[in-house]
Amino acid sequence: MNFLDHLSVWLRTSLSKAEVDKIRGYSFNLIENGGEYSVELIGASIYDATDPDWACEEVFEGTPRSISIPEPIHEGSLESCLANMKSYLGDYLSFGDENARMLKQAEGIAVGFVDGDLHTIYKAEQGGAGQPATRSESK
Repeated sequence: MNFLDHLSVWLRTSLSKAEVDKIRGYSFNLIENGGEYSVELIGASIYDATDPDWACEEVFEGTPRSISIPEPIHEGSLESCLANMKSYLGDYLSFGDENARMLKQAEGIAVGFVDGDLHTIYKAEQGGAGQPATRSESK
């Protein structure tokens, strides 16, 4: 199973338990631990791109909490892992499957390393439907 398929299964399992009416933002948190990389999904009760701590208001977590990121994606570096995950997740959100549509019900979606900057990869337009973040919105 390739990583996008694994990601999709994980999201389907996780989001089936989410109370989406309580979630305003999702964050894909990247973790590096001794050369191993993983990603976790949290849902927060707020979303505010100007507040670097919005994702601390956690009301949901993925099941299991995290999944491993394979070496061809993280390439053994923080920078490569972040760049590649931004690309993978941006592509995933563009697919428009059921999981992506559920995620995009939130006001915003970000990715970043735990204790690092969050990079917005999706932001809802005022009044509903959203769009992928532009390069200027992704720090």
